[in-house]
Amino acid sequence: MRFLPGKFKYALPPIFLFLVSCQKKKDFREVFHNPLLYERTVHALNYAVIYDIFSPPVASRIFAYSCIAGYETLTRGNPDLPRLDGKVPGLTQIPDPPSGASVDFQFASLIALSTVGQALIFTEDKMNHYMDSVRTLARQSTMSPAMYQASIDYGKAVGDSVLSWSKKDIYAQTRGIQHTISHEDGHWVPTPPGYFAAVEPAWESIRTIALDSPNQFPVPGPMAFSKKPGSPFYNMAKQVMDTGIALDKERKWIANFWDCNSFALHVEGHLMFATKAMTPCGHWMEVTGTICQLKHADFGHTAETYAGTSIGMFDGFIACWWAKYHWDLIRPETYINEYINPEWKPYLQTPPFPEYYSAHSTISAAASTILGRLYGNNTAFRDSSERDWGWPDRHFNSMDDAAYEVSMSRFYGGIHYLNSVMVGMDVGKKLGNLVKDKLFTPSR
Repeated sequence: MRFLPGKFKYALPPIFLFLVSCQKKKDFREVFHNPLLYERTVHALNYAVIYDIFSPPVASRIFAYSCIAGYETLTRGNPDLPRLDGKVPGLTQIPDPPSGASVDFQFASLIALSTVGQALIFTEDKMNHYMDSVRTLARQSTMSPAMYQASIDYGKAVGDSVLSWSKKDIYAQTRGIQHTISHEDGHWVPTPPGYFAAVEPAWESIRTIALDSPNQFPVPGPMAFSKKPGSPFYNMAKQVMDTGIALDKERKWIANFWDCNSFALHVEGHLMFATKAMTPCGHWMEVTGTICQLKHADFGHTAETYAGTSIGMFDGFIACWWAKYHWDLIRPETYINEYINPEWKPYLQTPPFPEYYSAHSTISAAASTILGRLYGNNTAFRDSSERDWGWPDRHFNSMDDAAYEVSMSRFYGGIHYLNSVMVGMDVGKKLGNLVKDKLFTPSR
């Protein structure tokens, strides 16, 4: 099988390259208190996640723990930022900086974020190459050697503390667990072209952060299964098929823009190749950076925003995965091919896990709700995060508009029933509000 790696960027933005090239040392505060540097660090982590081809749930874990480490570091230097330790299960051992240590908390937060990120990805050199540039910025600024070392030491201490906490979420114990296919009518089976095994069947067991339990927001079960033509389930599946057949250019663009398939398998005759893309969480990490820049968020509130959205998405995957494997519902592609039209294919490649309910809808609604609570739901923005994959920017008038479009993209793509995307969006909104109210500051 041939693999197409796509485009990957780790360079610092031009403003920081300029600062490095200047002979006169720049004030470290001018360099490291610029929130754009935090955004670029998350961006570098995102592209490392793409390179390593992590599944969407695992990617959410990487982003959440990394962003928590970066944020918690800043809370020790900014009393206006509420600490997460004590509010989050098991997060009780975040160290304070040593007495008398001269720490730049912004620089230290980048060290903490990258310490966790590098430990959780495979190709550590991707992040390390980027962080070498960051450390060079510090050495070539007015930051004293003592502050430089104290900041690195403290950032690493916080990162190590978060990593120790992360190891207690039973992630390691879920490795290798396989899903048993029931072969009963109405239940999930692997789908073409790869017929991959079900992804992360034990993810519901992972420790949550804001949620008390994966099923904290109960939803009704999926529609009763039926093969009978004209039955509600049959009509629900036929609606997916009819919509897919009639897709216009705009709806295809929407489906592609939000596809976020981290490993899409393509078969052309005897040739088989795969392409990489951002995960759903990675896409929303990019949107988060866009909103922070648009609203001129300072360094601390930028880190707070990344922490909030990543926690919402992490918990969203756990909640959704509980439902997926609890109901184990058949995908539209399988139902349509067996009972309506054996030749029909969805516009997007069907992901390898049960259908009900939509994870992309859930995590997108969670992220957009948190962003809306922080910066106003009616924030209009342009999403340019898919340019590296050739898709034109899309404009949204509000956070709700973006979340709704994401949900509909899964229906247009033929991989979800309409009811499933609506249920996911409802759960995601509730989760986003929970994260904001339980963990973070009042709305600004």
